[in-house]
Amino acid sequence: MINTNMRSYDYSVVEDKNAYGQSQVSKEVKGTVKMAITISSQSIQDNILYKNCAYVGLTLDSSVDDTYIINYGKERLKVLYVNPMGRYKQVFMSVYE
Repeated sequence: MINTNMRSYDYSVVEDKNAYGQSQVSKEVKGTVKMAITISSQSIQDNILYKNCAYVGLTLDSSVDDTYIINYGKERLKVLYVNPMGRYKQVFMSVYE
């Protein structure tokens, strides 16, 4: 069931900070990641790691970390936290502005 929802998405990464101390996103696409992404309808407020989480994804790609910005259609999703337990990695994301 999960594998039928898997799609390939392009991603960029957060690079070093600029002279003003702000994080910069790479201009070019760094690669693709295969992931099943769904909208999270419930807000998790108990844990700071999940604050502002709007999307949850599942992937087998173990290289996904909090520097990834996933191009999800017309939106860009910033990876907030990756739960590495189990075969699939659970990825919590928010809309990147």
